[in-house]
Amino acid sequence: MESFIHTFLVACIPSIIAGVVSYFVACKNANSQIKIVKEQHKNEIDKLMQQHQIDIDNLNEAHRLEMTAKEQDHKNQLEIQQKDFENALLKQEKEGENAMATEAVKGLFNLFGGAINTAMTTPEGLKLLNDSIKSSHKKDEE
Repeated sequence: MESFIHTFLVACIPSIIAGVVSYFVACKNANSQIKIVKEQHKNEIDKLMQQHQIDIDNLNEAHRLEMTAKEQDHKNQLEIQQKDFENALLKQEKEGENAMATEAVKGLFNLFGGAINTAMTTPEGLKLLNDSIKSSHKKDEE
């Protein structure tokens, strides 16, 4: 039986040693593969974070440009409204001036018309008109 145990030990000891060595080698390989995968993931995450930061910066720049354009549009609209208001004010002033001038001319015509009308209703005015018509008729006959 001793030879059986001896044979058994001779067969088992190298296989146990080989198994333990294989286990340690497998653990070492697994640890090195895990480190490699962690490093790759870390690099990929860093790359994605940088790309994300670049995208955020681009969006911020686009937003800033859009806001600048909208502010400029708003300024332009305010200037247009200001010019429209000034033009409307000038138009109203001119219309007022025209209305005043029209009223003044009407007043002058009414004044002269009233004076001529009054002069024509008096006997002296009628005599003067008859004399001037006769003199003009005489000049035409000659």
